[in-house]
Formats: sequence, C-alpha cells, structure tokens
Amino acid sequence: MLLGYAGTILYIDLTTGKTRTEKLNEETAKKYVGGLGLGTKLWLSNSKARVDPLSPENPLVLAIGPVSGTMFPTGGNGHVFVSKSPATGGVGAAVSHGTFGAELKRAGYDAIVFTGKSEKPVYIWIDDESIQLIDAANLWGKSPGETEDAIKSELGDYYVRVASIGLAGEKQSKIACIINEKTRAAGRGGLGAVMGSKNLKAIAVRGTHDINVAKLEEFMDMVKEFHERMKGPAARKYRTLGSVENILINNELQCMPTNNYNNGYFQNAEKVSGEVLNERYVAKIIGCNSCAMRCEHEAIVREGPYKDALARMEYDNLWALGPNCGVDRLDSIIKAAERCTFYGLDAQSVGVAVSFLMDCFENGLVSAEELGGVDAHFG
Repeated sequence: MLLGYAGTILYIDLTTGKTRTEKLNEETAKKYVGGLGLGTKLWLSNSKARVDPLSPENPLVLAIGPVSGTMFPTGGNGHVFVSKSPATGGVGAAVSHGTFGAELKRAGYDAIVFTGKSEKPVYIWIDDESIQLIDAANLWGKSPGETEDAIKSELGDYYVRVASIGLAGEKQSKIACIINEKTRAAGRGGLGAVMGSKNLKAIAVRGTHDINVAKLEEFMDMVKEFHERMKGPAARKYRTLGSVENILINNELQCMPTNNYNNGYFQNAEKVSGEVLNERYVAKIIGCNSCAMRCEHEAIVREGPYKDALARMEYDNLWALGPNCGVDRLDSIIKAAERCTFYGLDAQSVGVAVSFLMDCFENGLVSAEELGGVDAHFG
C-alpha cells in the first residue's frame, strides 16, 4: 500500500460527462515522483503525438505529490497542471500553492485527467467520492475571485477550495493562467487556455479523508525540525518580507531583469523593494497549507488614482511588471498585478510581453501611431 498517496486517479470525460476512477499504479508512483512527475506521465499516457493544444484531444491533468496535504511545511501545499502548452507547443507545467492541492488529496485523489470538451460551460464539484458536472453559464465572464464567491455561495460551503479561469482563459489567450483561492496563480504555459478550450470554468473541491504516512513518529520529528529551521535567522527576512525580499538582493548581484533584460541592475530598486512594499502596502500575510513561513503578502493601494487596488505580490510578478518594464511605482505595479488576476492572465508573461513591446518602441520598430497613440517608453 502506498502511504502518503490517496491511491486514486480520477478521469473526467467532459464530452460525455462520465467519470471513472483508477487505482494509482505503485510502480508509476515510484518511478514518477511528485505531482510534476505523475502529471507528466498521465498526460503522455493519455495524449497523442502532434495534438493541437486547444483541441478536445489534448488532456489537462491536475496532479499532486505524496507530501501534498500532509503537515510537511513548504512541500505539503502544492499542485500542478500539466498539458501541451499553447504558448510553446511543448509539455507545459503550471504550479501553484495554497490549500487547493491539499483539499484534493483529502478528497481522495492524487490526480485528475480531464479529456474532451463540454458542450457548454461547466464546473466540477468534487465532494469526496461525489463528482458532479454543474452548469457554469452564470459564471462565464466572471473573474476568478467572483467565480469562487459564486460557487461557495451556490454550494453553501465557505471551505470549498476553488481553481478557476478568468476571461483570458475563456478567450483562450496563450498566457492565460489558472487561479486558485482568488489570487494564487498556476502561471506559465497558458494552461488556462486549455481549460477554457474545454469549456471548464472551475474545479471546486471539498475533502474529509485522512492522509496517512508510513512512519508517523519519524515524519513528525522531521516536520518539527523543518519548522525550527524556518524560525531561524537564515529565514527571518523571507519570513518577514516574503519572496519580494529578493528584489534588493538580486539587484545587488546585478541579476535583476531590467528594461526587457537589457540590464541586470535597476537604479530605482529601493522604491520597489520588499521593505517598502511591506511598510506601505501590505494588508495581509497568508500561509499555505501546513507552512509557517507565510511568504504570501497581499498588498493594497491606500491612496491615489489606484486606491483600493489589491494583489498578491511576489518576487516574480513584481520584477516582471516593475523593473523589467522600467516601472518604479509600487501603486502602478500592484494595480497591474490586480488586473492580471482579474482577467486570469499570468502576470510574469504579461510583464515580459509588455517589456518586449517597450523595447521595440524604443528601438523604432513600432510607433505610437501603431499603438493607438500610446507612448510605450520604459517606465
């Protein structure tokens, strides 16, 4: 018996609406360790060569690893979507964290393989062994945050965990992401577009099963040891500032993506540092499942033209929408990140696309006239 795993793979055919389960193969689990390994194996086993990423024949796999859902810090909270990427044409993997993956494990599943395409928009409601495809026509066009609120209200359960797409996924943008818990993004690869191509608006999960490990006493000793390390001085700054602490560190190392990677040093890095973000903008600090690091920082703009803009800020979306575009105003960066989340766009992909356009503009490859009068200089 495989401990740590739920032991079940769920298959959902969106074309027919039929579901089935399959026992997780022990050899597969040992050979393809973790959500990424298992998810990639399942995608390869259910796909075919040269499949169109946005066709019904391209499976979308949601997978988690053996540690997900346990009390192990940092590793017990992740999940990954795997499919053929519409952005690259290769295998795409989009990772996110929070509590969604842990809830899926508690519902009794190590992975879900979505195949086919629904005739109309639907969302999946997984309540332990109960699997339902529910009409999502009323959710189509809503943001991920609005979708999550609507589903929780409809199901009458605040503790349901939801992953959904926004307008970008519905329109099959190649940089669409999948958002869980309103602000956490499974970003790279455009897998939100794959989800949208299947008319799958959201996945809602509620689980009540226990997760068992092989050697509980030894496991808990290891958990305690990691928690003690996380309380130590080496992690103090990360624990306090979150991943945005890397802004000043990487800038000092001259590896800060600046002006479409034309430079590795951003002159105004102090203005967008983790220290300034936390001092002036952070409204809430959130931890993922079983993780005391609490590196997720929600920031809000309290005054000015972008007042009340709210976004979860990390190093990735901050450098992409900030220094890499030559932008040194945190209120503007937070607003841009909020818009990305609202539409279900990968903020990092948006940032690098915009910075590339700015670079083209500054080098005379595209004009303001072609951009509808927009001055696209860096900054």
